[in-house]
Amino acid sequence: MASIETGIQFHLPTYAHVSLPELIDLGKVAKAAGVKQLWVTDNLRSRNAFVVLAAMASNIAINLGTAVTVQYFRNPVDVADSVAAISEIMDGDELSIGIARGNGNTPNFVRTPKPLTMAREMAQSLKLLLAGEAVCFGDYPALADYFNFNPTASFRLNFTPKTPIHLYCGGNGPLGLAVGGESMDGLIVGGEFKAIAGAGHLPAILSRFEEGATKAGKSSSYPKIAEIKLSVSRDKEAARAFARPTAGRRLLNLSRRGYGPEDLLALGVAPEDVARLDEAERQGATEERFTALVTDAMLDAVFVAGEPEYCLERMMELRDTAEEYGFKQLMYSELGPNVEESLRLLCDEIMPAL
Repeated sequence: MASIETGIQFHLPTYAHVSLPELIDLGKVAKAAGVKQLWVTDNLRSRNAFVVLAAMASNIAINLGTAVTVQYFRNPVDVADSVAAISEIMDGDELSIGIARGNGNTPNFVRTPKPLTMAREMAQSLKLLLAGEAVCFGDYPALADYFNFNPTASFRLNFTPKTPIHLYCGGNGPLGLAVGGESMDGLIVGGEFKAIAGAGHLPAILSRFEEGATKAGKSSSYPKIAEIKLSVSRDKEAARAFARPTAGRRLLNLSRRGYGPEDLLALGVAPEDVARLDEAERQGATEERFTALVTDAMLDAVFVAGEPEYCLERMMELRDTAEEYGFKQLMYSELGPNVEESLRLLCDEIMPAL
């Protein structure tokens, strides 16, 4: 079924051992197989997302994006002049910027005040800057305070982007979704897409985004990206071992955001197992101890993980769900356990069957 595009996200912290030239080579493999968009994460301590995007734009004619840029890591002028410059070497391809507050680790590195206001002001100021208009940060007090802008100064890019640049909401909380629908162009349903859909929460997420769009007088038609966690290998156990700790943390994230026993049971997960995992993490369990507590049911609630044939069956189910709800793209992320093997299996054996 060719109606839904394929995207690949390079999770830069996971691929710290993969050099930038190697990432470009992997991107070329993906492009040759029909992948429509390459995404990168934006993380402190990892390779700079915009440097990686510029390198990819210089070597591969393909749509690019960040999934996501954390609204506390970079000020909007920095983001705008970076992506506008990258657009000049993209040969007309689309550039997308996901915006979100970050994950549970973000407060360990930076302050995270006023997340909804910051997201709204970031999106609004970026749109103006990328349209060649002036921005006075007196109109955006949360950004001015956080990034120490002079509130009386005016900023305007002195050059024009050469390709379409779209803003995507990467936050999936109810209030953040409403802000995203109001201020951004599209939606990324992040790394828990499989669990969100399995627990029956996808309609509510889309509805909240659409409510924000309606409030702003925008069309109810907008691009939607579904992020699918994928670990595929000829070695089934290696694929599942790679995914296990991340799956556990993702499921804990959902539990702490309000997923109750009924939701967990809908995913085939025992609530008492999640409670045990939660307690272990709060008590500072080692990585080995934490991973040992992640059950197969928890793993399968979040990840598609195993051999190619098994993964293909699960991905067909997710593709059908995404198509039912009008998603534009399936973005596969955290490919492992070996990113090159996983990418080639996806491109050579799974994508053709999809």
